[in-house]
Amino acid sequence: MTQVDNLPLEARRTYSAGHEVRRVFAFGVPKKVFYVVGANLIVAVLFMLISGFVLTGLTWIVLSIVACIPLAVRVAGHSGYELGLLWRGFRKQSRTGRNVLRAGPLSNAPGGRTRLPGVAAPTEMWWGIDKLGRRFGMIRMHSTSQYTVSLRVTPQGIGGMQQEVVNLMVADWGELLNSAGQPGDVEGIVVVAETIPETGARLKAEIDRLCHPDAPAAAVEMIRQAGRGRAADRSGSQLLMRVSITWAARTDAKKKDPMVMLADLSERIPAFCDQLARSGVVADPLSDHQLAATVRRCFDPREETEAAVEDVVSNKIDAVDWLDAGPLTADQTSDTYFHDGACSRVWVMSRPPSGFPTERVLEKLIAGRPDVARKRITLIHRPLPPGDAAASVHADHLAAAAAVNSTRGLASARAGLQVAATQQARREEASGSGVTDYGMIITVSARDIDELDGLGEIAKDMAASARLSIRPAWWSQPSAFLAGIGVGVLLPDHASVAKTVRGA
Repeated sequence: MTQVDNLPLEARRTYSAGHEVRRVFAFGVPKKVFYVVGANLIVAVLFMLISGFVLTGLTWIVLSIVACIPLAVRVAGHSGYELGLLWRGFRKQSRTGRNVLRAGPLSNAPGGRTRLPGVAAPTEMWWGIDKLGRRFGMIRMHSTSQYTVSLRVTPQGIGGMQQEVVNLMVADWGELLNSAGQPGDVEGIVVVAETIPETGARLKAEIDRLCHPDAPAAAVEMIRQAGRGRAADRSGSQLLMRVSITWAARTDAKKKDPMVMLADLSERIPAFCDQLARSGVVADPLSDHQLAATVRRCFDPREETEAAVEDVVSNKIDAVDWLDAGPLTADQTSDTYFHDGACSRVWVMSRPPSGFPTERVLEKLIAGRPDVARKRITLIHRPLPPGDAAASVHADHLAAAAAVNSTRGLASARAGLQVAATQQARREEASGSGVTDYGMIITVSARDIDELDGLGEIAKDMAASARLSIRPAWWSQPSAFLAGIGVGVLLPDHASVAKTVRGA
């Protein structure tokens, strides 16, 4: 019998990673394109019949078709009009200098503070106490009436664990996503896996926590000496994980008064932590100062900053305010984001993992690598309420069936696989499974642009190991960077491009 990690191969389950279905109508084009072209054809024919100007009518028809081509063709997941508008907006920002950020005491920023940039600038930080007595921070996004709480999580790992137990843990995670969509007010669940170089700060903070002031001096010195040798080893990396949950304020009271939302979340956060515990994850809410320090480290990845942040998070020191969590300086190009002496490049998932992978499909992508010092993998789930979930899977099935009828050859075979996948999704949804829209953001940071350019191919190799396709976040690096941190920035809710011209 073939063994995998000392476990029978047939005991390992495979999972569908979802599917991307393009909403098509007749002749393989999106519905809105078909309606626009059809309406213009009817108008042009009536115009020719009534007025007799055949040449004018034919010109009208040709121009209508040409105008709809950018809607029918997608490039890197965007329609032609969408790419054009993104490029135009980026060029306008560059001309007016709005792509450059200067904050801090020597800037014109109000109060000399360093707020988060972009769409996160208006956010507010509130704090509360949950029913277990733990302090938690709550980010308020006033423009969308959304509230976000972050949890610091520690997965226990699955090494040496029975495969049946692993399968149950995966099922519990699926049940968590399913139950999150039931109330209808959970807008997003963002899982952030961040790897940074080992600084020894986390070990030092743990030793400080263990050493009681009244402990014998000899015992304290012994444990500190034992820790110095391990802290001196800076060759490894540390994996930091957190889960951010974004709720929507459904009532007028919650929209107007954040204290009402704090009272509600103080009851719901412990229940969410209990659900994570069933998936083998220990979770604790991050306080307002801990969350601010964690975000600050994303913008300023210097070693001394990382050590200071770890001290804040581990010892619960109130040292960083939310108004100072952003960068002092920032700049952007079409595919790079510069911030506080470092630079980052952000990729987004264009296609989910192919085939039917196991639960380890993202293992190599998340694990630390010696050639990539700092990276951040962000998995964004948007749970759908039961009614919307049923409508979504039904629309996916209809779109996949339409694609089969409008394509031939290899494309038709792929469309047939999509039909089978959507049929399975319909059966699973009908049996009570949850449905989520999800995406992934990969952020790689480096000290300078030369080092970052060398990491481009490595990032693609990491994505290939997870069997997914990625593309750079063209002309939108700062907003994609913010979305990857997990501070309540859900990009579709802040889109500046009209739905009518987006990729179908």
